[in-house]
Amino acid sequence: RIGLFRLGDLQKKLQESKQTLIPLKEESEKLEKKIQVKENELKQLERNIIALRSGKVVIRSGQSLIISEIISTNEKEVKSQIEKTIINANRYTHNLVKPNNKDIKNILLLRKNHIDELQKNILKGGDWVINIKSVRNVLRGENFVYAFPEISKNKIIVSKGEKITKLKLNKKDLNRKAFGDNINLLLSSSLAEVKRRGSLVNEIKLRGDSIKEFRDFLNKNDKDNFELEAVSLRSSKTAQPVIVELNINYSNS
Repeated sequence: RIGLFRLGDLQKKLQESKQTLIPLKEESEKLEKKIQVKENELKQLERNIIALRSGKVVIRSGQSLIISEIISTNEKEVKSQIEKTIINANRYTHNLVKPNNKDIKNILLLRKNHIDELQKNILKGGDWVINIKSVRNVLRGENFVYAFPEISKNKIIVSKGEKITKLKLNKKDLNRKAFGDNINLLLSSSLAEVKRRGSLVNEIKLRGDSIKEFRDFLNKNDKDNFELEAVSLRSSKTAQPVIVELNINYSNS
């Protein structure tokens, strides 16, 4: 009787242990799957790095393939403008991916529901900008390029004569290297500001003779402290270039 009692007790504990192990086993399987996914991602990342270093990547993930302004009028006109934008994006993409193939084929792939949603939003009214981007890195010679469209309101980002950013400088600190570094810093700050407002540009263009005028100012003036400003030369919308000139003001500090 004692043996049977102990046997039953052991069987009960064994069953309880099995029940305890089930969720642990499931958790272990989930963890193994996550590890496998991460390993695959790491391998893909390594392949991308190798491809980047070898120069085979011609389009990067998130890279704009075309930026186009669209004015919403009627459904037929909007559809026509979207189709024209996609055709131009495909031509640009084809020239990057298959530069030696002069026969332009449709290699740019966008999901139909994305295009339908795009058209639906544009027909709500107003001026819009379409930005078609690559989904992933693309190697030279690939047969297909997956992309997705983004839209944003086409609005005034900067106005003509607007001071976008400024930088306090001291003439004594402006050696040859610092001179260029500070101009680059001013332009980088201006780029960050216009992007914060919604601009799609990737660089700020500087009026050609602005740097010469800045050098002349430093050579002709004795005051040490001044402010260097980036001033917009034109009103620019979301997808339009932002062009600035350098403006110099004396500072008391």
